[in-house]
Amino acid sequence: MRWFNSVTRDDFTDDVITLTINDTTVTSQLTVAASRDLNSSEIVCVTYFISTSLPTTATNIPSYMHTWTSAKLNAQCKAP
Repeated sequence: MRWFNSVTRDDFTDDVITLTINDTTVTSQLTVAASRDLNSSEIVCVTYFISTSLPTTATNIPSYMHTWTSAKLNAQCKAP
């Protein structure tokens, strides 16, 4: 999974991503603080499988990609 900002194309760092893996699912959660830098951007999560170049006889290697995009963010910072 890859989380990034749609405007800057910068990836979010691992310290704001929680990854949970069990037998049948993988869950990725992004937690970021609202900031002026996020204003007018969208957060994008791309989920994909990368096929291995290692020799294998497996016939069930998935080929998958899904992109989720948040609504455009409206982060307004006002002085007290």
